[in-house]
Amino acid sequence: MALRFLYDNVSFQQNAQEASLVVTGDITNNSGKDFNAVVFRMILFIKTRRIGRLTITMNGFRNGQTRTFKELVGEVELGHGLKIAPELIRYEIYPEGAY
Repeated sequence: MALRFLYDNVSFQQNAQEASLVVTGDITNNSGKDFNAVVFRMILFIKTRRIGRLTITMNGFRNGQTRTFKELVGEVELGHGLKIAPELIRYEIYPEGAY
């Protein structure tokens, strides 16, 4: 059985001084299980070009619980000073491991 999580309110804000992004959003545990920890992998793209990736860890993630995350992606592969429009970013997110 696949683990079920809901990803909502995901947004991106670029740091104007650096080639980095702040990613925020909510994850809801709809798996029917309580977890000590769940690790999610998020990959960021503009069109088909990967521009970054990050790992999100949720400790003590109970069934039915919604948690907010805020992560800095410091390795955005755009180059220093290049601005991107947040609405151009697409992402893939999936649970990488849980126990």
